[in-house]
Amino acid sequence: MPSWSKTKEAIANRNNDYDGIRRERIRAVEEISGRPLIIYATAFLERSKVVFSQGEVGIDNYDPIGFDEVISVITGDNLDVLLHSPGGSPEAAESIVSLLRSRFTSLRFIVPHIAKSAATMICCAGDEILMDERSELGPIDPQMQLIRGDGVSILAPAQAIIKQFDKAKETLADNPKQITAWLPILQPLGPSLLTECDAANKLSYKLVKDWLKMYMFRARTNAEELADRVAVYLGNSTEHLSHGRRIGIEQLVELEVNVTDLRQTPILREAIWNLYQAVTCTLQDTNAFKIIESGHDSAYIRQVMVQQIHLPSGAPPLPQPPPYSKPKRRKHR
Repeated sequence: MPSWSKTKEAIANRNNDYDGIRRERIRAVEEISGRPLIIYATAFLERSKVVFSQGEVGIDNYDPIGFDEVISVITGDNLDVLLHSPGGSPEAAESIVSLLRSRFTSLRFIVPHIAKSAATMICCAGDEILMDERSELGPIDPQMQLIRGDGVSILAPAQAIIKQFDKAKETLADNPKQITAWLPILQPLGPSLLTECDAANKLSYKLVKDWLKMYMFRARTNAEELADRVAVYLGNSTEHLSHGRRIGIEQLVELEVNVTDLRQTPILREAIWNLYQAVTCTLQDTNAFKIIESGHDSAYIRQVMVQQIHLPSGAPPLPQPPPYSKPKRRKHR
């Protein structure tokens, strides 16, 4: 398998031509697969990028613009998409899927490492997902952004919020005197929150089920049953216990998801990992925090703006900015 050190060395030997190395490796994958390939990758594993991009490493409404730009140079009905993402907006994910599916009849998603939450939802719109033992998808249960009494923004699973409301209602019906204990818990939860939680759950389930039925399982006689089973499993927070929990190739095979194990095609697997290393080096070493591109000089790259400040000798270091939370209530991570 290719090594990180060799990728770093290759980039250094090319005068830090990160773009050139990435695009060469995209074309190398295309030569093996016989299909056009684009990548969508973000620097969500780099904490400083998450901070300086103000959290915009997730799937957002700028992304369909980038996808449209990149696929405009691709001919034919087939497309592979390499995904590396923590998730983001399900509405933006829906726009991306609509765009890709309006252009391509055969669509595969490649996950060398991580495609969680709304990125997992996007994978469910493919005809096939390419993975190996290092790859992981994640639960799709919606996360609601709440403001605690102390002003701190937190994410809470929509399903957990509904269960907490139900528990409070049951407890207070039996013992109204416990209202004092429940007030600090219930006060941050606005009057429309239960309805929003219910709608968020329904949206995630509906999108995934509809996409699976329409695309991945369309040739199956039991497409409705399979799509329902997969959508329910992916969205069950009680089953997974954590929104960030790994869902690997083994679980997906058991669910009869159309997964290709890259270990069965070692040459393609190596080329994909080679490409992933070049992408990761770019996200680690440059100002780029989001890359959407093909191997043919078509790219949409978003960068953080880093301003260098020269301090006098012996001056203490500047404090780092605090983590930034966007003021949206619902966001898939």
